[in-house]
Amino acid sequence: MREYSSISRGLKNKENIDGVEVYNLLKNPLRREILTLLYTRGEMSATQLKLLLSISYGTLYYHLEFLKPLINQVRRGRYVLNEKGLLVVEKMMRDVGAEPKPKHPTAITRFLSVAPLMERIAFNPLRYSALSIPIIAAYLILTYLMPIKTVILHISFNPSGGNILNSIISMGIVLGYVLLSGEILSPYSGGFGGLIISTIISYIPIDLYLLLLLLFQYFNIQISSIVLLLQSIFVVTHIIQLIMIASGLTHSRGIGWEKSLPSSLLLSYISMLTIYYNLM
Repeated sequence: MREYSSISRGLKNKENIDGVEVYNLLKNPLRREILTLLYTRGEMSATQLKLLLSISYGTLYYHLEFLKPLINQVRRGRYVLNEKGLLVVEKMMRDVGAEPKPKHPTAITRFLSVAPLMERIAFNPLRYSALSIPIIAAYLILTYLMPIKTVILHISFNPSGGNILNSIISMGIVLGYVLLSGEILSPYSGGFGGLIISTIISYIPIDLYLLLLLLFQYFNIQISSIVLLLQSIFVVTHIIQLIMIASGLTHSRGIGWEKSLPSSLLLSYISMLTIYYNLM
């Protein structure tokens, strides 16, 4: 606890925070986790904190009561660090060698990542599990009907016809990768149910893209004449899916965007290498 004693001494008088009070707050590891989550994620609800920390509401509210000097309740059941809390957490992170750079999503990122939906999925994944069934079914049916095959996150022309086995393997790889990333990047124990459902939800843009290809095929539109347009549409679709995967990691497992976005980009890179070397 020497580092937390250092934090309390460094903040005493200078920031108008009682050093003994800060020490008493930070000596509890659960309170440090709550403060760190609010620092990296910004505003969070009690439900999000409960799920990520795998604790009861009673335990959570007990510690939130202690943390009142450092947090504000901005809306019913939603909390954010106040100025004192930001100072304390930044000092705490510097003392343990971490770079105090919280990165919160922009309005565009929240829109593309369907953040409100991802937050609700994290709260109650069972409620949205039924939505995953038609998304998976559409993905498998569409890839079967067209002369293409999916290679992890990318799509390749397949003159021999659709390959449903590749689609199943690809989706399995994506789910496995995301779950492994959630385990490695997050110290928290909850949120895997929401992570699975949110990853499946991220296939909505791909389903829409495949449906567009099917419509072109149905109306006998020569795809070869609009290849550049379709490639551009796929790039946008692919980026949206990557952001949605990162959003699932962020909202379900409490991982900051500075980690979840690179993780999803790495999956895209693995996907490109797989298709380039014809590994699937």
